Amino acid sequence: MPTVSVNTYFPGYEIIGELGRSNARVLKARHLATGDLVAIKHFTVNTDADTLRRFRLESQLMTDIQHPNVVLVREVQLDMPMPFIVMEWVEGGNLRTLLGEQGYLDVSNTIRLGLQMAEAFKAIHTRGIIHRDIKPENILYRPLPSGEIHFLLTDFGVARLREQSQTMTGQSLMTYEYASPEQFDNPRGVDKATDYYSLGVVLYECLSGRVPFSMIDSAGIATFMGHVLRTPPPALRLPSGQYLPPSLDTILEWALAKNPSERLSDVNEFVLLLKQAHVEELQPNRATDRRAPATSRTMAAPIQVPQPAAPVEPIADDEPERRSNGWAVGLAFFIVTLLIGLAILYKMRQDEATTKSPIVADSTYTASDTSAIDTMPEDTTDASSGYIIESPTDSTTTESNLEVVPEPPPAVPDSSKAVVDSTRTF
Repeated sequence: MPTVSVNTYFPGYEIIGELGRSNARVLKARHLATGDLVAIKHFTVNTDADTLRRFRLESQLMTDIQHPNVVLVREVQLDMPMPFIVMEWVEGGNLRTLLGEQGYLDVSNTIRLGLQMAEAFKAIHTRGIIHRDIKPENILYRPLPSGEIHFLLTDFGVARLREQSQTMTGQSLMTYEYASPEQFDNPRGVDKATDYYSLGVVLYECLSGRVPFSMIDSAGIATFMGHVLRTPPPALRLPSGQYLPPSLDTILEWALAKNPSERLSDVNEFVLLLKQAHVEELQPNRATDRRAPATSRTMAAPIQVPQPAAPVEPIADDEPERRSNGWAVGLAFFIVTLLIGLAILYKMRQDEATTKSPIVADSTYTASDTSAIDTMPEDTTDASSGYIIESPTDSTTTESNLEVVPEPPPAVPDSSKAVVDSTRTF
């Protein structure tokens, strides 16, 4: 398309051509001062107030976001006869063009797309921004020298802040085939789960070349809405030779859940599953199941390659500590053993002294103490001496007054019992 300069409406820029039309017109232009290529998004003159309000909000949202996976806004002119936003130029085009050329994306680029859009979601959702119009036309790409593709999210024309209350719901501006169920039956109550549903549709289309539910295949909007609200997505069919990692299949199943509360909408879990899918893609023989449990899945352990044995060197820092600890434990064990041995020895000597020492008569006996004599153990014979201990005859008898008499002959009855002096007075 020939160069067209519209300096009256876009001062400082040279218009090169038109890139497309959606909710607004997008032009390719060159900044006259720097020579940089840019994209200018604008509305026509006499645009209604509601559209201008959305346009002002979009410019505010995009200006606040600085992220490599979100298109950068360079300039905002809202007070011009034709308000416009100047954005960075992304060489390559949009995802719709790429899908039109190739028919689908391979698994590697689809996973890369999901990871980079997750990073974009992290940038916008943490600011409370809900995009509400995720689709291939709003995802730009540029090829990198490495051969990889860099994806960027753009067009916040129907985005809104989560806490914002707007009379315009955005339902009339959404793209039906990528819209979430709640955008049909509860458009005012959408949250970030809506963006994950739409991204799930995009990933589904990238892998299979078609969306889960198409307006063309439906007999009217009512039938189409019925599919979106109630019908499970058709089984994914990949082109010949493509392998679907189980974790990627799980992402699609969870992202396309009808109930937003059951939908996969946690960015960290989303990224984790995508990275796991990348591992499964590189090692397809390790993932035999088509569907993979999400949070409870156990990753395969890495293969350990045998290494040549290296000489074992002593660890100088740890050895003194081990020796010190061993010495302390040994000392403690020795002390405890010594104390136990002393206690046993002391007990044995106490028992021996009690057995061999003479019985000292208690001078305070009363009449009631005779029961103790009657119930003395039968065997009071000192086995080592062959003597029997006799009770004292005097209440004032001390240890030196105890009389030891010879043991009676064996023929005497009850010789094993102590002989009690009958002359003792009570």
